[in-house]
Amino acid sequence: MPKHPLTEGEKDILKVIKNEIDYAQDTPSLTETKETLDTSIAESEALLRSIGRGAESSHIVVKTEIQKPDTVVVRSFDDLFQEANKKYPDEVGFEDIFTKAELAANAEYIRQLNAEFDAVHKLDAIDVIIPAVAGVLSGAIDCLLGGFAKDASGRMVPGSMTEFVDKLLDKALPAGRIKKLEDLAKVPYDALNYDNKGNVIVEEIVDGLSPVFHHDVALGHDPILGFIFGVLDMLRGTVTTLDFNGKFLIQFADGFSDRRAQNLFQAIAIVFLHMLSDVNGSSSAKNGGMGLPVPFMALFNKLQFGKVGDNETISELVKSMFYQGYDFRHFCSMSIPVMITEVVVRVSYFAKRLNDGYSFGEAIPVGIDHVKKPKLGTMLFIAHSASTAINAGKVAFTKNPLNINYPQWLSFARYSVKQLKWALIEKPDLRDKYVMGIIDGEWDELSESIDGLWKEYTEGIVIVYI
Repeated sequence: MPKHPLTEGEKDILKVIKNEIDYAQDTPSLTETKETLDTSIAESEALLRSIGRGAESSHIVVKTEIQKPDTVVVRSFDDLFQEANKKYPDEVGFEDIFTKAELAANAEYIRQLNAEFDAVHKLDAIDVIIPAVAGVLSGAIDCLLGGFAKDASGRMVPGSMTEFVDKLLDKALPAGRIKKLEDLAKVPYDALNYDNKGNVIVEEIVDGLSPVFHHDVALGHDPILGFIFGVLDMLRGTVTTLDFNGKFLIQFADGFSDRRAQNLFQAIAIVFLHMLSDVNGSSSAKNGGMGLPVPFMALFNKLQFGKVGDNETISELVKSMFYQGYDFRHFCSMSIPVMITEVVVRVSYFAKRLNDGYSFGEAIPVGIDHVKKPKLGTMLFIAHSASTAINAGKVAFTKNPLNINYPQWLSFARYSVKQLKWALIEKPDLRDKYVMGIIDGEWDELSESIDGLWKEYTEGIVIVYI
């Protein structure tokens, strides 16, 4: 049975086919006549052999020649349909054309084609072991070297991975280089509520637009959103904020509005350079809360609900995390286990595909498009699911939100959406195309065979279309 309802045109075709099948079945068969003739011939041969003349019958050659008509009349489909519609005024379905055995055989054939498609995309034992090992490995590294822990004084300090990233940034961006970048890339969204003399310089006070927290509320400092709102601020001379109360505001600030870019390209360049000057803290005051925030951190200021521990809202919790050092530097360190997962899964996938006989181009683990590389996408989803589960267990056990691996949860969310889209939309659609492709191919072969037979039969015959 078809997956989708039949169109009116398809129903008309079925009705004509039904009428022609019934016509063929009602046409008297020559089988019985042939059987009678064969019996008579056999009896005659036996009689000849009984009177000693059987050897002569073996030399008899019967020549047969099909007598083709001079003219063949081909009726139009409309004519055939009108005739069929008179005989079958009601709708005709596949169950009216095929027998139950034929319908069952067709259904079984479709099931086999679906099974063939699923077998191509099914993970084997090694395909499952690879992401499982990768997920556990990266999860273990996160547990042992990532997150935060209390020192002897009870203060939260970052793990070994964050210390490693801090050293790299200290080497790449020392205080002197940061000062040069600050002088080179001055931006209007660096404005605070008050100047150094205590005077209000903004049109409206913003909760959080202070020396410690202004990176968290001024959207131009977001590593991703900054290339949208920061660029706009550079072109307008404004400061765009999303404060700790969840209020979105665009305004001018005295002494900062003249820091405008001449064009879009200059604005993008200045935003990027200013981020470099802030990523490792300012040259004047270096502490955990002075770096860039993690991507999209300001958006959490809209979540004015959800009591977590001593924090009345999620917004307050994220503010506290930023103050304790959960900034972009820590985000980079937390990305290390995520990168390990990606590398282990992709390299293993590449090696296994080559070992299975695939070409270099087919085996290369670039991209996560499920349609092109469904096994790779599923393996990455499994790996990141395992890593995320381990991180969730770590946070639950330590009861410390600073141990949340934000990059890992972002990766898990991204792969979950892709896997869900693949399972619910893309895979069924590809399966249908695979099955219909095979059926269409077989239909094309049948059509070519019929065309050849028709051409052979009608050679030298006049065809009249009515």
